[in-house]
Amino acid sequence: MSSSISSDSFVNSQEWTISRSVPDIRLGIVGSLSSGKSALVHRYLTGSYMQEESPEGGRFKKEIQIDNQSYLLLIRDEGGPPEIQSRITTDPDR
Repeated sequence: MSSSISSDSFVNSQEWTISRSVPDIRLGIVGSLSSGKSALVHRYLTGSYMQEESPEGGRFKKEIQIDNQSYLLLIRDEGGPPEIQSRITTDPDR
C-alpha cells in the first residue's frame, strides 16, 4: 500500500484478538485478482485514489461512528486467488 496511509490505519495483530471497550466491526474484502480491492480500501481510508494494486492485501483499521456509537472498523484486504481468500477471511483466528 502507499506510504500516504497514516500509520494509525494499519492494524497491529493484537487488535484482532484483544477485547476493547469500543466494539469492533470486522470487514473482509475479497474478489478477483486486480479487481481494485486495495484501491477501494485505500480510497475509503485516505480519500485518495491509488493506482497500484497491492497483491499482498493488508489489515487496516479506522474508528467510525454509527448512531453516535464509536466502533473500530477492522478491514482485511485479502490478496491471492478468491478460493484462498474465502478460507482466510472465514477463519476467526486469523
